[in-house]
Amino acid sequence: MLEKVPFYGQVLIFAGLAVAIVVCVYVFKLGDMRADVTRLESELAEKQNEIIKGRAIEDRLPEFEREIENLTRKLGDVQQILPTDKETGDLLAWIKNVGDQSNLDLKSFAPGTLKPVEFYKEYPIEMQVVTRYHDLGVFLDRVSKYSRIINVDNLKINQARDRDKTIRASFTATTFVYDKEAQ
Repeated sequence: MLEKVPFYGQVLIFAGLAVAIVVCVYVFKLGDMRADVTRLESELAEKQNEIIKGRAIEDRLPEFEREIENLTRKLGDVQQILPTDKETGDLLAWIKNVGDQSNLDLKSFAPGTLKPVEFYKEYPIEMQVVTRYHDLGVFLDRVSKYSRIINVDNLKINQARDRDKTIRASFTATTFVYDKEAQ
C-alpha cells in the first residue's frame, strides 16, 4: 500500500509517525513528570513549613534557655530544702549538735525509717531530752531557722526530777528527703 504513495509522501508519513510517537512518549513522560513535580512541590511546602517552625523555635531559644536556667535554680532550691539520702547523716549530726548547744541532755535519739510520700520521703527522729523550758525554746527556735524543713510534732512536756533541769520533753523531729525514684 505504501508503494503507491510517492517517495515524498512516504517520507511525510514516516515523519508524521515519528512525530506522533515522540508526542505520545512526551505526553506520557510529561504526565509522569507532572506527578513528580506535584510531589516535589508538596515536599518543598512541607520542608518550608518545617523551616518556619524551626525558625520560630530558634527565635524562642533565649526564652527556653532562661526557662531552663530558672527551673535549674528552682531544683537547686528544692534540693537545698529537701536533702537526698546521702545528706541525712549531716542533718542528724546537725540536730544533735544544736541540741548540745541548746543545753539539752539527750536521753534518746532514734532515727526512724524513711516513709515514701509522693516525690519525697518523711524521715522521723524520735527524741527525748531533759532540759530547762527556756533551753527547749532555744532549741526549737534554732530548728525552725534551719535551711531545710524540719517539723517538730507530738511534743510532750513533763516535770523532771533533776534539780538543774526542770522539764523532760519527748517529740518527733521530722525532716523530708527528696526521692529521685518517685518521679
